[in-house]
Amino acid sequence: MRYAYGLFFGAMLPAVIFAEIAVLKIAGYGVTDPVALAGLWGLFLIWVGICVIILVAPPLAVFFTNRTMFREVMLYEVGGLALFTPIWFAISTELSGGSWIATLLTGVESAIPVLGEGWTIVGADVGPVILAPSLLVMIILGAILLRPSFIERYSLPAESREARAPKEKPVTPKEKPVTPKAKPVAPKAKPTPEGESIETEMPGVAAPVPDERSVNELKSLLNEIGASDAIVRAIMGAGIATVTDLVSTSPEQLVAMTGLDRTTAENLHVAAQKKVWFGGI
Repeated sequence: MRYAYGLFFGAMLPAVIFAEIAVLKIAGYGVTDPVALAGLWGLFLIWVGICVIILVAPPLAVFFTNRTMFREVMLYEVGGLALFTPIWFAISTELSGGSWIATLLTGVESAIPVLGEGWTIVGADVGPVILAPSLLVMIILGAILLRPSFIERYSLPAESREARAPKEKPVTPKEKPVTPKAKPVAPKAKPTPEGESIETEMPGVAAPVPDERSVNELKSLLNEIGASDAIVRAIMGAGIATVTDLVSTSPEQLVAMTGLDRTTAENLHVAAQKKVWFGGI
């Protein structure tokens, strides 16, 4: 579902841009008055500025709010623009009364605003020699950038790349034999040296064994607190297979086991504990 949202985001950016350009092109048919043509050119320049804001605003917002998703958003945006721009270019050309095939053969007049003489903004033509190859290269580039495997590999932060390496499957602890007549005895708290694990003997209680249900519960919890697919894979690959394992693992251990950065690990740990203990309050 996350991949579908990313494709939708990348596809809608060129759709919005070319929709307005098609409207301006339709409005300019049959217009010969220089004043009216100058007004349409001014509207086109304003729309170019708005397009720059449309393209720059989402990555900037993600960069300052959730930096771990910045690369993923950039891949979806650049890939969406590359793959879907030729498609929306053809659709908008047909809707505005032209032929996209004829446009490829003749080029586009005043397609790109450039700085001319006297610091005036003029329109530069894009000829067929540049237009057709550019659209073809964009389609190839978009198909490469939007491949699920490419996004999965390059959307991870640099600290988490080690988590992609295959790791040994965690050994499932064996259940301890249950003594039928043994009565549970309250364990006595014993101080343990720092760095040693705390293991309490509880007769009659078997160690928790990860199963498909516990793994699905952990994945569901991570999705609810907004963990990315890359982080989920890193956690599962580190041998954390139950919700209890996650909330009982310190941020320092998460950093060492998964390769996440310290801030991401701390935020993830706090969100998981709040969700488990307080229902996300």
